[in-house]
Amino acid sequence: MKINKSLLPVKAHFFFFFAALGPLLPQMNVFGRQLGVTPAAMGIVTAILPLLWATAKPLFGYVVDYWPAHRKLVFMLLISVMTGSYCCLWFLPTPETVEPPLLEYVYKLETVDLRRNDQSLNLEKYTCHWNCTPGTFDVYLRNTTVIDTAYLDSDVTNSTCLTLNMDLSEVRDGQVKCTPRDGCDLLCYEKGLNRVKREISGSTKNLVDVNEKNSGDSSVETGGGGSVYVSLTFWAFVVLMSLGTVAFNVANCIGDAVCFDVLGPDRGSKYGAQRAWGTIGYGVTALLGGCLVDMVSDGKYKDYTPAFVIALIATGIDLYSCRALTLPSLSSPTDSGAALRSVLRIPKVIVFIVFAVLAGTFDSFIIYYMFWFLEELAEETGSIATIKLIEGVVVAAQSFVGELLFFFCSGKIIKRWGYGTTLTFSLFCYGIRMALISFIRNPWQLVLIEGIMQGPTYALCYATIVGYAAHVAPDGYSATVQGIVAGMDDGVGFALGSLLGGQLYGSMGGRYSFRVFSVLAVMAAVLHAAMFLEFDRAERSKAQAELVEAEKMLRPNQAVYRETVVSSHET
Repeated sequence: MKINKSLLPVKAHFFFFFAALGPLLPQMNVFGRQLGVTPAAMGIVTAILPLLWATAKPLFGYVVDYWPAHRKLVFMLLISVMTGSYCCLWFLPTPETVEPPLLEYVYKLETVDLRRNDQSLNLEKYTCHWNCTPGTFDVYLRNTTVIDTAYLDSDVTNSTCLTLNMDLSEVRDGQVKCTPRDGCDLLCYEKGLNRVKREISGSTKNLVDVNEKNSGDSSVETGGGGSVYVSLTFWAFVVLMSLGTVAFNVANCIGDAVCFDVLGPDRGSKYGAQRAWGTIGYGVTALLGGCLVDMVSDGKYKDYTPAFVIALIATGIDLYSCRALTLPSLSSPTDSGAALRSVLRIPKVIVFIVFAVLAGTFDSFIIYYMFWFLEELAEETGSIATIKLIEGVVVAAQSFVGELLFFFCSGKIIKRWGYGTTLTFSLFCYGIRMALISFIRNPWQLVLIEGIMQGPTYALCYATIVGYAAHVAPDGYSATVQGIVAGMDDGVGFALGSLLGGQLYGSMGGRYSFRVFSVLAVMAAVLHAAMFLEFDRAERSKAQAELVEAEKMLRPNQAVYRETVVSSHET
C-alpha cells in the first residue's frame, strides 16, 4: 500500500482530534443527568447551542477564507478552547460531594407548650424562625408532623414566650403555653449534620409544607427539586458545555475545509479515507474511557477523571500534528460574495440543505437521547454498574464497524449514486435505526444495532453533506460554504432535534419518542426522493430542449445560418 506522506498530518489531526472527544462527547448529556438535569431542561440547553454554532460556523469560515494566512492559528485556538472548556467540567462537584439541602418545615401553629429539654427523649435540634419577624432560635422537636410542644436548652419562664417572639397564653402547673402572633407560621430546618428528611406520618394538622433550604445559598428555590437550575454548578455546566461544544463544531467545520484544501482535485472521493482516522481515534478512546470510568467509580455517581486525562493528552498531540500541516496558498475572495450568492439561489442546492437540516434533527435526537434512554434501561435491568463499559462498547461498534467501513467507501458510493440518492438512502436508514433502538430490552442489544446502522446513517450522511458543500463551493469560499451547510445540518437541525426531542422524551418517554422520529425519518426519505426525481426530470427536459434548439441552429435552412448571397451589382 502506497502511503502519501503529505496527508499524514491530516490523518493524525483527525485521529487525535476525535480521540480527545471520544471519552467526553457521548457523555455530555448523561453527565448533566448525573448533576440532576431533566430531559426537558437538557433539551432546551442543547437546542440553544446549535443556534450558536450555526451562526459561528459561517462567521469563522468567512474569517479563515478572508484571511487564509491565519487559518492554522484560528484552527488551533478553537481546538484549545474546546478541550479546555470540556475539561473544566472536571472541577464541578458531583451530587455525592455536595451537602444535601436542609429540609425546612413550615408549620401553622395555634398554641405551643414550652419545656426544658430532657436528654433521655433523644430529640433532634432545629433552627427555627417566624415568617413575620426577624431572628432565629434553636429548639428541640419531636419527629412528628404535628407540633404542639417545643423543648429548650434553658429553663422556661414567663418571659420565654417573648424571647421566642410569641405571646404568653397561660401558665398552668408550671407549664408555659405560648401563642404565635396573628398570621405567623413557624419555619424550622434540621440543625447540625443530620439532614435526613423526617418521617412524615400520622396527622398533618399543622404541617403546611416542606421546603429545601440550601445552607450556602439563600437564593436557591424551594420545593419540587428545582434548586439545581439556579445553582452555580448547573450554570457552570451550561456555560462550559456551551463553549466546548461550539468550539468543537466550528473547529470540526474548519478542519473539513482545511482537509478539502489539502486534498486538492478529486477531493470529494478522498475525504472519507482521511475522516475514517477520526472514527478510529473516537472509538478507541470512547471504549478506553468507558472502561476506566467504570473501574475508578465505586458509588452511584461516576468519576470521569480518566476521560478528562485522555482528552488532554490527545489534544496535546493533535496541536502538535496541526503545526505540521502544510496548507496550500489560497487567495481571498474578491467578488464581494456574488459567486456565493448565485450558488445559494439554485433550487436543488436549497432543497439539499433543507433535508440536511432534517438529517441533523434525527442525528441530534440520537446523540443527545440514545444514552439517556440506555441509562434508564440499565436502571430497570440492573446493569447500571457496567453502563459506562456498555456505552464505550456501543461507541466502539459505531466507530470500528459502521463508520470505518462507510467513510472509506463513501467516495465510491457517492460517485455511483450521486449526492441526492445517497442522502435519500441515509434518511431512510435513520428511520430503520431509530425503530430498532425503540425495541431493545437489554442495554447490550444496542451494540449490534449501532454497529450496523451508524455507517449508512451518520457516516454516509456526513460524507455526503460535506462533499456536496465542497462540490458546489465557488473558488475562495470553501470554508464559508462548509460553515453554511454544516451550520444548517448540525446547527439548525441539532436545535430542532434537541428541543423537540427533549419535549417529546419528557412527555412520551424514550421508547415512543424514538418511534415517532423513526416515522418522520422514513417520510422525509420518501419526500426527498420524490423531489429529487422531479429535479432530475426537469433537468433532463431542459437539457433535451437545449439540445433540440442547438440542432435547429446548426441546420442550414435556419435563418440564423442561412447563406447570404451578395449581388454582383453591389460589389
